[in-house]
Amino acid sequence: MKKIIIYLFLSIPLFTIAQTKESYNSWNSLIVDYKLNDNFYLKNEAHFRRTHFLSDWQQILIRPSFHYKYNETVDFSVGYTYSKNFRDIHNFNENGLWQQVMLLHKSDKSSFKHRFRLEQRFIDKVVQIPNNTYKIDGTNFKMRFRYRFTWSMPLLKVNKDKSIGITAFDEIWLNTGRGITPKSLNQNWFYTGLSYPLSKKTSIGLGYINTYIPKGNNNFNSNHILQTTLKYHI
Repeated sequence: MKKIIIYLFLSIPLFTIAQTKESYNSWNSLIVDYKLNDNFYLKNEAHFRRTHFLSDWQQILIRPSFHYKYNETVDFSVGYTYSKNFRDIHNFNENGLWQQVMLLHKSDKSSFKHRFRLEQRFIDKVVQIPNNTYKIDGTNFKMRFRYRFTWSMPLLKVNKDKSIGITAFDEIWLNTGRGITPKSLNQNWFYTGLSYPLSKKTSIGLGYINTYIPKGNNNFNSNHILQTTLKYHI
């Protein structure tokens, strides 16, 4: 962890001279949850992600999960992630399991969330074969830790029952190899956006995400993303 902190600190001035590749994407999400009782609920996320804004597929991701709401402050969950990743060389799939703890608290009108997630990832291994072609040859196993800090609050009251809300979060992703000790920065996400309740069960969100990904040799990818989200409570 000490190495990660030192790396992040030293990287701040280097970002200004790093070689950064920019891209512009469009991500669309559907998030559905189903309450079993006062403590347990199910959730599923479907993400449809396009790159070059809308021109090409980037990723399709499905993420079902099972949650235990201990109280108004603590939420435990376990889940599974499937993603199909589209690349110029060869498409590949990833399957993963994850465990998560989320802490919630409020201060005046503001709400705060701290999300801690540990992932076990099984990623298709793409290898080159003769004739300059590629194929899938087994899988690679990797682990990753993610921490997301989220702030939200009502921004503008539309009527007695509905308000436009504002949300911002930052999420750091850390590679942990085959263990749980952070070894290197995987990527960083920053989001800001607005949400509006269409009904008691449905809300829609629109925002901007920047994903900043180190690619080695002082090269980075900076992805500018238009994010739309539809949430539905069954």
